[in-house]
Amino acid sequence: MHIHRRSSLYVTAALGLVASLAGAPAIAASKAAPEAAHAPAAAPAAPAAQPSQAQATSAFDYSPLPVVTGTVAQYLLTSTGDVAGLLLSDGTQVLCPHRLGDAATQVVRPGEQVSVSGLKGRAHPIVRAYVISGPRGRRIADEPGSETVLPPANIGPDVAVDGTVLAQLYDITGAVQGVVMRDHSLVYVGRANAARLGNWLRPGATLHAIGTGVNGGRGTAINAREIGPDVNQAIHIVPADAPPPGAFPGSAAYDRIPGSDTSAE
Repeated sequence: MHIHRRSSLYVTAALGLVASLAGAPAIAASKAAPEAAHAPAAAPAAPAAQPSQAQATSAFDYSPLPVVTGTVAQYLLTSTGDVAGLLLSDGTQVLCPHRLGDAATQVVRPGEQVSVSGLKGRAHPIVRAYVISGPRGRRIADEPGSETVLPPANIGPDVAVDGTVLAQLYDITGAVQGVVMRDHSLVYVGRANAARLGNWLRPGATLHAIGTGVNGGRGTAINAREIGPDVNQAIHIVPADAPPPGAFPGSAAYDRIPGSDTSAE
């Protein structure tokens, strides 16, 4: 009789031990839940670094060059419609080699801010551009591969320009080659004519000019062959793009070398 009582006690104790062991994880979980609720949240993972906009790799360091900033007033067109530079609102002329000028239209437009790294003129408001940066993060440098292929310019009939001279127009060497008019038209006369007609090309002077060129959405630019203070005083000049004197290419005399004709001897 005592043996059975002891056995039942052992069984009861064993069952109680099993029950307590089974409930331990639940109790631990219930205690851990409030602690987890008060624990500081883990810091969110830092976003992956975004790659910066790709820029053209250069073999040259342009950082020592002076930087000029301003608002683009207009493109400086050639008489064939190419872009030779930029005119800023403060009168600075940004002069570009051919490949850089044409590519500049993809970087900045008139009315926008521009940053130019280049060489400043000593006595004229000009900058020879090597790097042009636009407002949308785009950047071009004067290196092979920066060319933009443009459709051929359509040079139409004679274009007349009448108005007031805003500023003298410089070439990339700093020599005067024409004028910028207040209506943004460009009149090219060439270096030799510019030196001879300086009084007609000074800022504030009235000017009349006729020549071939372009007149479209980007602006007006002509190579003048007639120019003067007005139509009644206009004179004929040799256009800036006139071929050098001599026989016309393709003619019989073109291939003749001076001094090579010995038939008269």
